[in-house]
Amino acid sequence: MKVLFVLENTIKSLEGGTEVSSFHLAGLLRGQKIDVEEWAPYSKRMPIYFYTGIFFQIVIFLLLLWTCVKNRPQILHIQGKYLLPQVVLVGKLLRIPTVATIRDYIVVCPIGLCLFDFHTNHGFLFFFFHEIPKFLSIYHRNDNLIIRIIRYIFLTRGWLVTQWLRFWLKRADAVVSVSEAVKKILSYNGISSKVIHNAFDPEVLKNLSAERLSIIHHPSSILFAGKPSYGKGYDLFQSLSRNKLFRDFRFVTIGGSNKLPYLETLQKIREAVAVVVPSRWPEPFGRVALEALMMGTPVVASKCGGLPEIVENGKTGIITELTIGDMADALRLIIKQNNKFREEIMTRKKLLIKKFESIPLRSHINLYSILLAKIG
Repeated sequence: MKVLFVLENTIKSLEGGTEVSSFHLAGLLRGQKIDVEEWAPYSKRMPIYFYTGIFFQIVIFLLLLWTCVKNRPQILHIQGKYLLPQVVLVGKLLRIPTVATIRDYIVVCPIGLCLFDFHTNHGFLFFFFHEIPKFLSIYHRNDNLIIRIIRYIFLTRGWLVTQWLRFWLKRADAVVSVSEAVKKILSYNGISSKVIHNAFDPEVLKNLSAERLSIIHHPSSILFAGKPSYGKGYDLFQSLSRNKLFRDFRFVTIGGSNKLPYLETLQKIREAVAVVVPSRWPEPFGRVALEALMMGTPVVASKCGGLPEIVENGKTGIITELTIGDMADALRLIIKQNNKFREEIMTRKKLLIKKFESIPLRSHINLYSILLAKIG
């Protein structure tokens, strides 16, 4: 079986959750003797206009078409969203089944606010007169009039891009949601999908030094990994860092201007007493929480999106409400009973490996086989 992973930028960059998750899945599939190739139009993450501009869409389509004619993959697996039109169209032209894995909500909700109220009519007028002003009041409240008008134009364009991507997503041969949370939101927007959690390939850990993988006797850091934004709850993490209860611990942020290579990030996670994931927006999955558990580190996570599907409350971490008080109480308990939480994670390691390695691998192979059988 020959599968082509189509990404927005090269899998080798490991810039974000999409690239990391694709990297792990590719490793697992290759371990089963499946030929996985990756294709991307760019070597690094580019601004959205390099994917959605008409000229760039045509160029990317032609490049991908030539790649598929030359290499003849049996499955096209879209590991992002902005290349949906090109991949699905190439698949239709060459009769190659297409699979689209959805790891965020851009295809149904351009700025995320519609995720908090499923039952409101989120048409263009509601978006323009209600969602954009609310979004600007949260993230860009100090903009002057000119900047505000420019943002209105670009956000309106974003709404049109979402409609375009959704049109093509509905024409993919199979849609994969990385969590039940994503499936629920896609379903509400008329898109059927199959849940397959993001995978973790244990072979990656072989590249970590034996010293780093040894038991951490006295972890002294509390870690946040990801984009330090309001939606990710970074201000809550900062508030925790100012709490006198935790003055003996270093609060470490990986992300934003303080990025580290992927393996170094895993090492830092391993050395932390806890990883905090205080997301406000419904996390499509929560890759950082999974990596923390695989490294044996307990997690404090908000009750948002796919996080409760990863963290077993009271066992491998604590799922908490989005208040400083609740998060502080959860973090204090994990610090106090750190060895107990770590032992619970190790006890559940086989279950974690089954859930995030064996099942995702088998589910993808089965899905590919079903699609190939349909076209004979």
